[in-house]
Amino acid sequence: QRPYMLSLETTFNEKLREQYRTAPLDVPSFYRHYKVCNMSDCIGMCCNGGSGFYLKEEADTIRELTEKHADFFAKQGVPLPEKVFDEELDEDTGEMELSTNTRDIKYPEGFALPEHFPSTACVFKRADGACTLQVLSVEQGKPSWWYKPVACWLFPIELEHGGKPYIHVAHASTDEYVDDTYPGFVGYTKCGAECTNGTGKPAYQILERELAELSRWLGRDLMSEIKATSVK
Repeated sequence: QRPYMLSLETTFNEKLREQYRTAPLDVPSFYRHYKVCNMSDCIGMCCNGGSGFYLKEEADTIRELTEKHADFFAKQGVPLPEKVFDEELDEDTGEMELSTNTRDIKYPEGFALPEHFPSTACVFKRADGACTLQVLSVEQGKPSWWYKPVACWLFPIELEHGGKPYIHVAHASTDEYVDDTYPGFVGYTKCGAECTNGTGKPAYQILERELAELSRWLGRDLMSEIKATSVK
């Protein structure tokens, strides 16, 4: 019987390391200032849409979890739909890209949801903003990110840009989710909005834990690489 966290299996680690170990690192992006996210303030705003996956094994893991722990998710107030993934054809590769599906929700009265954000949330998001994949991880005595998609627990750190490996802190200026009707995503979230006027702390400090775990996975010391470069 295979483990329920393929993201920590040797095969997954090898693939992740092969794909991103030598990826360019956008050092200046880690010197921009941000604030620590407060769940009571944002109610998991970054989970407004579904989460994509860097590797297909992540979706395999979540698919198995939904089958094995359906009662857990129902008790958390998130009875899962039959279709937990959204599918979109990548016209460049011809492959089907998966992301966690979303459901319509009602945000609390007075909550400042950006006007262009739909009233939706990832199907694994609880009413208070908590990720039930994270809750399940903790209940089983595992690290909080154990079952979460890599793209989810790393955010606003991203491992790709323009379809190519590129480790950076997502920013409004590099947001790929922009068109005539949608002015952007990352800059409108609480954890992705850059602090101005000298407030906040450098991203490498705010995201120290994420950088440490990512460094371990990739076999490189990202924090040292960042600090080795002086950015004004």
